[in-house]
Amino acid sequence: MKHFFDILFTVTDTYECIAVEYGTEQTRTTYSLLFENWISERRLITSVFPVRADSWHGSFVWENDTFFYRVLPASEDRLYYLLLREDFLEELFAQTLDQLTDGVQIYDRNGCAVFFNSTSRKISQIPDTLDIRGRHLMDLFALDENISTTLTALRTQAPVFNRVDYFQTTAGTSISSANTAYPLKIGRQLIGAATFEETTETIASSKKKMDLTEKALHTFQQDTLVSRFSGYSFSNVIGHGEALVKAVEIAKKVAAKDSSVLLIGETGTGKEVFAQSIHKSSPRREKKFVALNCAAIPESLIESLLFGTQKGSFTGSENKPGFFEEAQGGTLFLDELNSMSLAMQSKILRALQESSFRRVGGQKDIHMDVRIISSCNKDPFVCLEENQLRKDLFYRLSTVMIELPPLREHMEDLPELIEYHLKNTAFQYVHGECTVGRDAFEILESYDWPGNVRELFHVLDYAQNLVDGKVITARHLPAYLSVSKQQKEAPSSPFDENSTSPDFRHTSLQALMDEYESRILVQALEFYGYNITKTADALGLRRQSLQYRLRKYGIVI
Repeated sequence: MKHFFDILFTVTDTYECIAVEYGTEQTRTTYSLLFENWISERRLITSVFPVRADSWHGSFVWENDTFFYRVLPASEDRLYYLLLREDFLEELFAQTLDQLTDGVQIYDRNGCAVFFNSTSRKISQIPDTLDIRGRHLMDLFALDENISTTLTALRTQAPVFNRVDYFQTTAGTSISSANTAYPLKIGRQLIGAATFEETTETIASSKKKMDLTEKALHTFQQDTLVSRFSGYSFSNVIGHGEALVKAVEIAKKVAAKDSSVLLIGETGTGKEVFAQSIHKSSPRREKKFVALNCAAIPESLIESLLFGTQKGSFTGSENKPGFFEEAQGGTLFLDELNSMSLAMQSKILRALQESSFRRVGGQKDIHMDVRIISSCNKDPFVCLEENQLRKDLFYRLSTVMIELPPLREHMEDLPELIEYHLKNTAFQYVHGECTVGRDAFEILESYDWPGNVRELFHVLDYAQNLVDGKVITARHLPAYLSVSKQQKEAPSSPFDENSTSPDFRHTSLQALMDEYESRILVQALEFYGYNITKTADALGLRRQSLQYRLRKYGIVI
């Protein structure tokens, strides 16, 4: 485990170290002696590392360990923080080289092995458990020393290109590979050699990857850069389910009018797609479409974002237009209006009634010509009963109400939605457009999709990042989808509402606990509109802990 250390000291004429702050308990145990000696001996900082205007970073060695530091000015009271960390560059380089298709071998100037990447170990059939460091090349391979590519590069101190070596491993297997070796030097001093290996297998893999990459770049340049996303239109509403078609018909009819529209639908049903589509089909389409997610913005910021600010109204304020001014002549979309406080709703109502508003701290009324499209992610009549929505504002904004069906109510559109998204995102991946296999589709079809179309698209993105071919299979999907399918197929779900106890015959304790935790997380995310911070607070978790659990269960948001 790598550690970071904060060393606090005062920059005086003598640059004495006067205080130390440690990172972890292990840090204190391992390295306290070094830093405490600096303090007790009143050792000069400059005796370890320079503290000059032109040198605020470097490295030093202590007991054969290399540390890197950077001095960061903290304030004007001459206090500085010094950042120290362990040297893990070797691990960074090793993991990076393991990603290469070619085999990579690094030797010191005597021909002793320093590092083999994973591809080289595979070519030479060297197990991962065998430590090759310090072993001479001739002890690892049976070959003629005079024609060894690596040893020739070391002997001549010149590169050797594309030499075919035929050799035997210590296990007796004969191998042929095309090798290129480069001598490594510091100045004129030889310090080692690096060798790159290619076999028929690595060449085939490289050619396949290069062909796919070339095709993907060509497709991207030809088809993608020409067209730029300019907002959604009704062509982006995918599906032919009865409820969805009805919603589109109503939206198209009211688009040409100037009436306020209230979109009702669960999170992820495409409310902003409808809002932008209405704007694009309206006489206001040449003006701006401005959207505000009422659930994502802190209450203290919403007013200044909507109405703008006047310079001098509070410390640091500037003359800045708000969303009402930006959307002048166009459309303002208030997403998840029911998440906004009643006090803020009252201010919006007054602005709509007067067709004017003032910036925060301003003295001048600004005329407003804006069409309002709003949305609720739950039944607005329930919001009225629960005092989450002002009745007067609701009646002003709900001239036309359009209900957007959740995905589970128009599953006949699932194949069309999948095809649409995979086709439109194919340019982002080297493997190009792919399809969903039968086993994967059965899982997608059996899921309830609490996050609706947005969740479906996130799941497809997840699968596209994992798939290494043209077909998405069940193993490329998030794990929680398979858990959901298994629950439906089980004769008695371990956590069925009608069950008095879990069915212990079908699963282990850990599986039961994981399954239950996964379900709780999905339900909590859905309840809080997939807001990570709110969900973590409600569950009493740190944000990082929640994100760890989401990755653990393959939950995509």
